[in-house]
Formats: sequence, structure tokens, C-alpha cells
Amino acid sequence: MLSIYNTLTKRVEEIQPARAKSVSMYTCGPTVYRDAHIGNLRTYLMADWIRRVIEASGYEVYHVKNITDVGHMRQELVETGGDKVILAALAEGKTVQDITQYYAQTFHRDEARINIMPAHEFPWATDHIPEMISIVQRLEANGYAYLNGGNVYFDVSKFEGYGKLSRNTGADLLEGVRAEVDPLKRDPRDFTLWKAAEEGRDLKWPSPWGDGFPGWHIECSAMAEKYLGEEFDIHTGGVDNIFPHHEDEIAQSEGAFGKPHVRYWVHAQHLLADGAKMAKSSGNVFLLDELISRGFDPLSFRYLCLTIRYRHRMNFTFTSLKAAEKALTNLRNRVWTWKNLPPLNGSAVDIEEWRQRFWRLVENDLDMPGALSLTWELVRSDLPGQAKLALMLEFDQIFGLDLDQVPASYNVPEPVAVTVSRRGSLRDQSDYTAADALRSEVASQGYLLEDTTGVPRIRPKTAMEQQLERWPSVSSSREVESYLGSPSEFDFTFILNAYGHPEDVQRCVGSMLRYSEGYSSEVIVIDNGSTDGTGDWLEDFQANNPKVRVIHCDHNVGDAAGKNIGLKQSRGKNIIILDGSAEIVGDILAPIGERLADQSVGIFGPYGLTTDDMQHFHEEVEQGEADAMQAYCMAFRRELLPTVGLMRECFRFYRNLDIDYCFQFKEKGYHIIADISLPLVRHEHRQWTELDENQRDELSRKNFGRFLRRWGNRPDLLINPEAQGVGSSFFHH
Repeated sequence: MLSIYNTLTKRVEEIQPARAKSVSMYTCGPTVYRDAHIGNLRTYLMADWIRRVIEASGYEVYHVKNITDVGHMRQELVETGGDKVILAALAEGKTVQDITQYYAQTFHRDEARINIMPAHEFPWATDHIPEMISIVQRLEANGYAYLNGGNVYFDVSKFEGYGKLSRNTGADLLEGVRAEVDPLKRDPRDFTLWKAAEEGRDLKWPSPWGDGFPGWHIECSAMAEKYLGEEFDIHTGGVDNIFPHHEDEIAQSEGAFGKPHVRYWVHAQHLLADGAKMAKSSGNVFLLDELISRGFDPLSFRYLCLTIRYRHRMNFTFTSLKAAEKALTNLRNRVWTWKNLPPLNGSAVDIEEWRQRFWRLVENDLDMPGALSLTWELVRSDLPGQAKLALMLEFDQIFGLDLDQVPASYNVPEPVAVTVSRRGSLRDQSDYTAADALRSEVASQGYLLEDTTGVPRIRPKTAMEQQLERWPSVSSSREVESYLGSPSEFDFTFILNAYGHPEDVQRCVGSMLRYSEGYSSEVIVIDNGSTDGTGDWLEDFQANNPKVRVIHCDHNVGDAAGKNIGLKQSRGKNIIILDGSAEIVGDILAPIGERLADQSVGIFGPYGLTTDDMQHFHEEVEQGEADAMQAYCMAFRRELLPTVGLMRECFRFYRNLDIDYCFQFKEKGYHIIADISLPLVRHEHRQWTELDENQRDELSRKNFGRFLRRWGNRPDLLINPEAQGVGSSFFHH
């Protein structure tokens, strides 16, 4: 039987269910007013593997996964929230229920794409209001709840075991309390069980305490009790659920029913993206749809999650995802090969030792990386291919990679089959040159040919194989060679960090070429993860323009990282970074070259900023020295980069990155010089206008915090050194 790390006891324990041969399991499910991202899906994969291992051990698992619908979100947040899908749906006259159904269907689709077995029950929170009210009434009767101002609160001081899951005790509990303390609470640590409906709220329900709506935590207590009973075996979720959500769930359920709530609490660690916690405010949230749109098989993400233990942090990168897809394709090709082998003759091969080794690993705290490593050891072993196939398909009942779905032969269009047949005839005639030409023809039609001792086998290329053939791509600035230590080959390098919108890219790059005729220059365009045809247009464009060089990123690597790719690849004496919303309308290179010849100048451009307090930067400098330069156009000497450094890649969003980089120059003693007369015009800045106000504020605030932590106490770098250091706010420019 599976042994698993129990967050409650802080040790690995063998699961011993309350009922013989039957395991009850509850998983905190999705919140259906937004998409589930791949970090969420990793947690659901953990639960899926737990269930698969237990069921393969001969136990029946009854699995419940709740749906947290929008009924628990304040109505005004629905109407003014940052999700454009919600705003657009409401504008079209759709109801909140229409929206939650949409996201629930998307969630079920994504789970199916990565082979997560559907739960037996998917209860919706708003369908279980009576059960929630009943538990709140029991808590009142048992002395754990109190009423104040129409709200019902859980009295944490009355529950002796509070904190036993998270190990938060005493003052540490205050870390989970929001900054805005509810004055109706007796203790800031208390949490809401039932909230009185504010005036004008549509989503509300009648209760013994008046119209209102339930607190977030109570829903899991109510639905778990209804479908699994007052006590059940396994509860799964992410580590961010431990406190306060699961801590509060324990208090509610045990306070109401007077017995232990869950025997085994299992939590998956965070999934990082490019080294940072995945968060919308960091601009590094990835959805399964995005992976698919970039050519990845969704099961390659499932394979990737197999490579890291569930309770270890996992750093998701597109480089690692490519490696996972390659490994998964390799496994499928092995299965493809073994399925074409004749049956074994003679006595059966002993494979029991391999089977036992596999189960020792998966039952040891879900050691899927170890089991995967054993699988590759099996692939490389001397066992007959038929035996390997049998074991591989058995292991895949746990892995869930659909290896049993690999066909012995693939459907091939008749013209391709004819070409393969002609090639075979040429090989029989030893005309290998002509045969190789036909192999290339087959490949150009999207198929891979494998020669065997018998009949050649052919399969379609995967979407990723076809994508990689289109053009090479990078996943980070670290993968790009740096030319900064090499002599300059041009007088000027233009750099454009492109995020899509091909019409903007065409306009900007076209103006670069138009007004650099007669100059020694190059144009570097970073295709920063576009999926709207920009990459295709750039490929065609660079083929006909020798000055243009395109570097494709396999995803949005972030604004600073994208620009750093251009900086590292630049070979011009002077570098000009332009934004896609900018258009050159005259000779810009002569004044830039003249001004940068002054060795005291660090950055030169048209749109200078000034500040008196390092909080508010204003576009007021038309001529002369500025405190910072806006990134619509920033020019500087390439020779300064080894001294000044590259941009800080924690700035994934462009906002305030330009100011931060200017301060890197100022710290080294260089001046920021503005000249509004430079021939440049600005068009709509889509990176900004396509965000709603909440997203703008959040992203700006995040980046201001990064700027503040480094430069907030350096008013000496300003034109007006009398300015004061800053405390905590954010600025616009």
C-alpha cells in the first residue's frame, strides 16, 4: 500500500483507510472564474497519481473534487475584476453562471488532455448552501461561533488544536490575517463562516442570520461531509492551501462533528516558472492551451511533472518541457518498435524483479522520478523487446502517458506511402542518392521514416518536431551567445523586443530600415513568444533583408530578458532600443551618433523624465539632462555594457524597467540626456492598452517595488539631489 508524507504528522506514513479496501479522497478543486494554470494542474496530477497507485493496489477509491464557483466572490469584484473574459461575457449579457460553466468546462477539458481521471463527484459550492448553514449552526451550538453585525465568525481561541496542520501558533497566526482587520471580529485570527450581504448584492441566500453568503473555508467542510462523511482518509491540495484554508477546514469540521476530520493531508509544492512563483502579477502564468499552441503535446507536461517529486518545488521552463517532449516521443517510438516484434518463443522471461522494484518506488512517498528512471533503465536493459513492452504498459497504468495508445502502424496518406514504396525499390537497386532524396521528400510532407530489417516504418512528425524545423528558438537569455566582448562591426544596432501585433512590428522595423540607409547598421528583432503570425512574418522579412536578424523565443521570456538577448547579440558601436509602438520619421542616427560621442552621456533619447521625490516621474524634459528616459527610444554606447551591466530580468513586464536601467547608468556616473526634437512618433502602446486598470496597477506596483528596493535610498543620483528617499507607493510615467 502507498506510503505518503502526511502534512498533519510531518512524516511519511502508510495509508491505512478507515474502511477495508475502500479509500475516501477529497481534492480542493478549481475556482471557476479564471483558468486553471499549469501550476494548479500539477497539484491535480499529484492527486491523480495517488489515486492510480491506490487503485492498482486493489483498493476502491471514491474521489470528490469540489468546484468553487463565483458565488463566493464579491459581486463588485466580478463586475470590476481583472479578467477580460468575465468583463466581455458580462458585457454580452451573459450571467455569472454562464461564466462559471465556461471555466468549469475548460477545466474538465484540460484535465482530460493530461489524462487526469475524473473524480466521482464534482460538487458545486453554491449547490450546497443548506449544508454550509447546517455546519455553522452546529458550530454555534457547540460554542465555536459567534454572531456580530450579521456576520458569523469562528472563535479561534475556543479550538484548542488550531494550528496543528500548519504549525502556526500564537503570533505566527497573524501572518495569515489580511492587513485590513475586520472590526467586528473579537480576535484578528478569527475567520468568517457566514457574511451578511451588503446592499445591492445579487448573489445571496437566506439564513438564520439574515441574507448573506458563506465564507470560503466552510464549503469544503460541508461538501466533504456530505459525500465522504464526518471523517475520511485523504485530503489533497497545494501548499498554499495549508494555511489558512485547510487549517480553518480542520477547525470547522472537528468543531462541528467532534472527531478527527482527515487522516492524511497531502500537499503539492509550488510550480515555479523561469525560477519565479507563477503569478498573474509577474506575467509568468502559463495555461495548458498556451503549451498546445506552441506545438507541445499536453502529455509532455504530464511527463515533465513525473521528473520532480510532488513535494519538491518544480521549476518549469520551456527548455525542460522540450526535453520532456523529446523523452516522451522516444518512449512512444520504443513502444512502436516493440509492438512490431514477433511473439517470444520458448519459456517466459522473468520480469517480476522489475515489477517489484517499480512498486517499491511508487509506493515510497510517490517516488515517480525514481520510477521513471527505472523505466529508462528497463529500456536500456538486455530484456527482449516484448518483455519490455509488457512492463512498460504495466508501468504506464500509473504514469498515465497513453503508451498503450501508440499504434503498431500509423495511417499514412497514399501519396506518402507510394513515395516510401518507390524509395524501397531504389534502395533495393542500391541507388542510395535517389533514395535519400525521397526520404527528404517524405520528411517535407511531415513524416519520419525508420528503416528496419523488414519493411520500413513511417510515422507523422509530432507538432513539436515540425515546430523545431521551422526555426530554432531559445528559452532564456542564458542560451544566447554574448558578443559584448567582441569589436564592433557596425556603427548602430537597432533592437526591437516584439510581442506580436505584426502590423506594429512591420511599421517599426520598416522605419528602422528606411532611415538607416547609408549607415552601417543592423536590426535585431526578438520575437518574444508571439503566436499571432509575427514570427512567420519576421522569418519571411529577414530572408529578404540582410540587415535584419530575428531571434525567436519559445515563450514570453519577459521584457528585460528579451532586451538582454538583443544586447548580448548586438555588434554595433551604438545601440538603439525601440518600442514596437514607436516609428522613426526622419534621420535619427546622425543626432544619436553625435550626442553619444560625448563620453559623459550614458543614455540619450527623446522622452526624458524628471522627479522631485522618486515616486512620481514626469515627462517634462524636452532638452538637456533628465532623471530617466522612457523606453520608446533609448540609445547608448555598447562599450558601456560591461560596466553598467544588462537589465534586471526580474522585470518581466516593461513598466518602470526603463527607469531602473537608467539608474544603472547614473550610478556609474553617466548622464541621461533628452532631446524631444528627435524624429520619432508614438502610436498606441498595446502592452498597456490591452490591460485593464487593475492589471496595470498590479504590474506597475510590482515593478515599482523592485525599483524601490534597489534605488529608493539613492536620491543623490537625481538631478535635484535634495529629493528625499521614498517609502512605499508607486508611480506612473
